[in-house]
Amino acid sequence: MTAMLRGVQTRRASISGVALVMALLLSLLVAAPAHAVNGTLSGTLTGPDGDLYDKGFKVEVFQADGDHWQLAASQTVWSGSVFAVSLPPGSYRACFSATVDAWAEEAGQRCWSDGYDVRGATDILITDGSTTTIDPSLPKEAKVVRGRIVGPGGVGIQAFVAPYRQLPNGTWEWRGGDQSDPADGTFALRDLDPGTYRFCLLDVPRDYVSECWEEVANLGDAQDVTLEPGNVSALHFRLARKAAISGTVTRPPGSTEPMSVIAYHLRFGQWAFAEAAGVAPDGSYRIGALQAEAYRVCVNGYDVIGTCWQQGSDPAQASDIVLTATQQRAGIDLAPGPAGFVSGTLPDVYLGAQGYPSVTAWRQVGDTWAGVGGGEAVQTGIGSDWTYEIGSLPSGTYVVCVEHSEPEFVTAFPRTCNGGSPSPQGGVPFEVVAGTTTSGIDIDTGQAGEIRGGVSGAPGRVRVDLYAPTGRLALSQWTGPNNRYRFGELPAGDYRVGFHRAVARTSLAAEWWHNRGDGLGHSGATPVPVDGDVVEGIRATLDEGGTIDGRLLGSAGEPVQGCTVQARARDRSLAVRTAISDVTGAFSIGGLSTASYVVLVPKACSGEPSGIFYDTGSPDGTTSRIRHADDVAVTRGQTADLGVDLHTSG
Repeated sequence: MTAMLRGVQTRRASISGVALVMALLLSLLVAAPAHAVNGTLSGTLTGPDGDLYDKGFKVEVFQADGDHWQLAASQTVWSGSVFAVSLPPGSYRACFSATVDAWAEEAGQRCWSDGYDVRGATDILITDGSTTTIDPSLPKEAKVVRGRIVGPGGVGIQAFVAPYRQLPNGTWEWRGGDQSDPADGTFALRDLDPGTYRFCLLDVPRDYVSECWEEVANLGDAQDVTLEPGNVSALHFRLARKAAISGTVTRPPGSTEPMSVIAYHLRFGQWAFAEAAGVAPDGSYRIGALQAEAYRVCVNGYDVIGTCWQQGSDPAQASDIVLTATQQRAGIDLAPGPAGFVSGTLPDVYLGAQGYPSVTAWRQVGDTWAGVGGGEAVQTGIGSDWTYEIGSLPSGTYVVCVEHSEPEFVTAFPRTCNGGSPSPQGGVPFEVVAGTTTSGIDIDTGQAGEIRGGVSGAPGRVRVDLYAPTGRLALSQWTGPNNRYRFGELPAGDYRVGFHRAVARTSLAAEWWHNRGDGLGHSGATPVPVDGDVVEGIRATLDEGGTIDGRLLGSAGEPVQGCTVQARARDRSLAVRTAISDVTGAFSIGGLSTASYVVLVPKACSGEPSGIFYDTGSPDGTTSRIRHADDVAVTRGQTADLGVDLHTSG
């Protein structure tokens, strides 16, 4: 009996559970909303003549997305004039346009009901499962947009007139355009749909300020222009010239070569080319197409010296000319002086299969050399001889160098400067006087040679100096990690190689190749002949030098600590060696060769307007004049003590 009751209870529980689940499902079904049913936007499209439009058209339906409109649906009807677009319930705007076929060009775009774009359209409400019917029509195209582009004085200007139409997403799209007539600046734009446009000029001549309608710089600021169906509209552009600089160039007597005037502007801390103009026969010039900024102006020509307004021969020395956007600055007059010239012969130049000799004049500026002008080399017709001439040179000290330009594979000869040097500083200087020609500066070229070697005995890198056959310092380099050096691309000649001749605080003496002491000078050095070959083994082993000991005191006899004291040759022919005074004022200058030196306390420590030299005849042991200084004889490996202390006035 108990078992039967248990069975009945179990079956009842199962039936009760099923009922519970069914009830839960039913409640969910009742609570769930019904799915939305699309509505339909339909209608019949007519054309500009009022007849049904069956030439193919597009329906585009948009929904608002903030300030913009997003495409919600699109349908192209290829035959017939009836359309039907399925849409979820909501508010929309619809636009209609002919397809791009040629026979449909007379019809423009229209948005329901009287707008030419989506922003001017009327909202259309689509409801659940219903059909909304409209009867749109296409308008005629705008007939033509005519106009003219002119500059100051009514002169016609050629440019491209570009119309832009705003898209639903807010951007502006280019829609065709027309190039204006170069003769009178007239233009005519056809096949434009009616609606709102903005117009900009493209490909405007560089001398004019480009603009959009009306007199603004960019499309975003342009003024809207509404084109009506079938109407003729007019747009006239009057362009302003960009800023310009003009003036007169007064030639020196005898000047006949062409000249140009260049405007420079500041870029990355340097005065860079901006614009240029030629000088007319009457001396006038005009540089246009300039922006609003500061410029400097210079005139150049082959038979004149480069001259800038109002001073100097390069832009860095000139005066600023500050322009506004359309300012026409006149009266910037220039009067260059006559140029100097240098000429010479390049005998028996070997170039191989290709290239030409390129000559450059280098002018001495302080302790450096600056390339200031190049010239044309031409064949004489006699063997492989060439001649050259370089103009536009101001008065000064020069060296001329020649190089093989545009070789087929490798250069046939190394850079060679007059005197047989591989660099301007090692060449033989000569003078150029403005208005005259310095002739006879001949340069022999040949195959490149090389000098290689190394340095021993030094704990670190050592400077190696190469002196040209002229006796002048031509090149310097520091030994590499393996204590070796290499001078390549050398013209033929007898060179001298100096080791450790840099200014230094060291115990090691400088020397010339072949263990020749620095005190012997350049004339005592052993020459290294180079003639298109590689000369190896030009080495040096550095040894301990001599020493000068002394003491530096102040005006009250107190020690002067931390001052750099120098020992150098009176004629600057020897390597300079230095030492720093200690807490007692004592110093010991090492690394000296067997030679005579003067001892110098530089201006920074002297307490005088200039440096002071060791002088035993002075109460302070010093003099400000090198001619009164005492020579200190030094022997390599030995120490020379100064007879008196050196006193500063500080």
